Amino acid sequence: MSTLFTGLVCNNKEYIHTPLIEIVPVKDDSQLRKALFQWYDDKSENVGYLLFTSRYSVKYWSLNLDGRDPQHIMPNKKVVSIGATTTLALVEAGFQDIEQVEEDNSYGVIDWFSNRERGHVLIPRSNLALNLIPDGLRELGFQVTTVTAYENIMPSNPKKVDLSEIDRIIFTSPSTIDNFVKLYGYLPTDKELKTRGVVTEKHLMEILNKNI
Repeated sequence: MSTLFTGLVCNNKEYIHTPLIEIVPVKDDSQLRKALFQWYDDKSENVGYLLFTSRYSVKYWSLNLDGRDPQHIMPNKKVVSIGATTTLALVEAGFQDIEQVEEDNSYGVIDWFSNRERGHVLIPRSNLALNLIPDGLRELGFQVTTVTAYENIMPSNPKKVDLSEIDRIIFTSPSTIDNFVKLYGYLPTDKELKTRGVVTEKHLMEILNKNI
């Protein structure tokens, strides 16, 4: 079976890899730096959570530390990670006390926070990140601040393949689906379409249902 993989990093050498996303720094990082400074300078006793949703949010947060100890925070401030890959990136960046969400998806994050003390949640994230997590946390009674840490864009010269030679297509995020449609003009219904994560699966079904 010939498989087309559209995500950024492909670990299977048997797949045809044509990434349909590219991660780049934000053009203006002033808001990210402002949020970072406020996080580390906050000496209040209010409960706070710094939520990292991907290794890229860790990367671009860390690039703006300017020599700060990433773990130098008050006891009432928590660092939260979605998924083992994000946790590993945090460890490599110098974070130590990390709480990892058990279920690696947006719904799992909301469920995890439902059992935590209410407070402020800061989320450095992509420019294309959905509002599912922030809205869900606000409904639970959390104060939520989001800040763009990096941009998720379509590659300037994406590689287009002959889809007649492809049996299966793997999408790793909603943006890979959207960019596929931009590049090819449609989603092929004669292929096996696979997704990574429930949010990506939901987005795929929404696109397919629109074309029925």
